[in-house]
Amino acid sequence: MPQKILKSAHYIELGSYQYWPVLVPRGIRLYTYEQIPVFLKENPYITDGYRAHLPSKLCLKSMFVLSNETVNIWTHLLGFLLFFLLGVDDMSTVLPAAGASREDYVIYSIGLFCFQVCMLCSVGYHLFCCHRSENTSRRWLALDYAGISVGILGCYVPGVFYAFFCDSFWRQVYLVTVLALILAVFAVQIHPLYHTQEWKMLRSSIFCLVAAYGIVPACHWVWLNGGFHADIVQVFFPRVMVMYLLAAAAFLFYISKVPERYFPGQLNYLGASHQLWHVLVVLMFYWWHQTAVYITHYRHSQPCQDFSSANG
Repeated sequence: MPQKILKSAHYIELGSYQYWPVLVPRGIRLYTYEQIPVFLKENPYITDGYRAHLPSKLCLKSMFVLSNETVNIWTHLLGFLLFFLLGVDDMSTVLPAAGASREDYVIYSIGLFCFQVCMLCSVGYHLFCCHRSENTSRRWLALDYAGISVGILGCYVPGVFYAFFCDSFWRQVYLVTVLALILAVFAVQIHPLYHTQEWKMLRSSIFCLVAAYGIVPACHWVWLNGGFHADIVQVFFPRVMVMYLLAAAAFLFYISKVPERYFPGQLNYLGASHQLWHVLVVLMFYWWHQTAVYITHYRHSQPCQDFSSANG
């Protein structure tokens, strides 16, 4: 190896990978759970591979270091790229082929923009959570939670718009209600105790309630279309259920800390619950985007009176 490279980097040992030398930029080292600051101690079952005490520049460089945050960073960074490319494809190919209106372009833009914001906020937190300043780390955590709210909004907007495509009154009611809920969550996040461990269950409950609210417009939509025997309900209601199953699975991994709870120290770098949460969130957003594409074609190929006639 050239002498110049050797001067700017050094080898360290990585916990359970003690026989695997990894080239790391100078100034970055990995810590065990016992060695990290208290504000980073979220999961005792992840026992090593932690970054800590880093300035912003080294936080950025650490994205190329194998740590227990590497998968978390790259799953949502690649997720951002996925939704960006989907946006380009939607605007240039998918929507023109569907004969989309100006409203369709706006709705797709909002949905994909929300997904991208969610991905980037998550990447930012997992990059800078190791910052030497606790306040900086907490600010990025707050931004991460805000990103989750924005991602939920990105699911609601196309879902409500196309579910109530032929009923402008209820479409506006539910869109305004959802926006009010998200703004209320943002307002709660201002509270100084919101991001503390003491409010962890409250935070989870708030996000669950906001996500579960979607059951209300979903049931109303089923009723407006004549019940579960209606063709449109049989086509799209299962897709709604799949989205909620993905969301529930992701949340269960998030709060249960399974599987590392049963294999402490063995899943520090790959296979931990938060990584599974990240993958499932990307899959859920992608599934919902594809559902929006499907229902857009359906809505534009069927006149509205076909849906309203089901109500008699």
